[in-house]
Amino acid sequence: MSELVAYYGENPVEVKGNVEIHQAPISSAAGSRSVEGATRTSLVYVRVPPEAGRLLVPFGDYDEWSLRDRYNEAIRIMNSLGASSITCETYGEAAVRRGFRAKFLGRGAKLTQRRIEDSEFNYRHDGAGSPPRDPRPLRWPDEPGFAAAVTSVLENGSTELDINISSSRTHAIDGSLGVQLKKFGFDLGGRTEHSGATRLHIRAGFPQSHKGWK
Repeated sequence: MSELVAYYGENPVEVKGNVEIHQAPISSAAGSRSVEGATRTSLVYVRVPPEAGRLLVPFGDYDEWSLRDRYNEAIRIMNSLGASSITCETYGEAAVRRGFRAKFLGRGAKLTQRRIEDSEFNYRHDGAGSPPRDPRPLRWPDEPGFAAAVTSVLENGSTELDINISSSRTHAIDGSLGVQLKKFGFDLGGRTEHSGATRLHIRAGFPQSHKGWK
């Protein structure tokens, strides 16, 4: 779980050990940067890992912010590695009815993945490619597939890569942690418009000449 932090004016909120959150006086936030500008009291922030910029992101906006930031990093990595083609397809959850019998038995609808045709994440690029450059240090070094993509192209001469980026869904306002935080009177933010994306599928192709990289 990412580190949660909240700042207070006079006294911290008594959480009685029920949630793991660091509370500090607002004066200590002078050296911190929030994605929304000024740092506010009573608002729960997620502290972004140092590699990703040492930022404070409001709890309710973090899942969407993280998805966008990892998407931008994946595109940067592929371009740095000299991709000649890049495509990104967006998928979201959709409820599918399973028939009257299933509903009667209490099973209701099930969730499935559907492609979102008009998503802002959808992307396509075709070109000649370029000599590969090492994109490290990576902004999200622990994201599955990122470090492996670099190794695959630079060291193993891979000519095609697929990466899936999933929304974390761990900082939802109506999730168990969000509900618990709100019970203590914390503000969770959540003013960012959500894209509805739950998974991004990115595929990149690389010229054969990449096999000669040193």
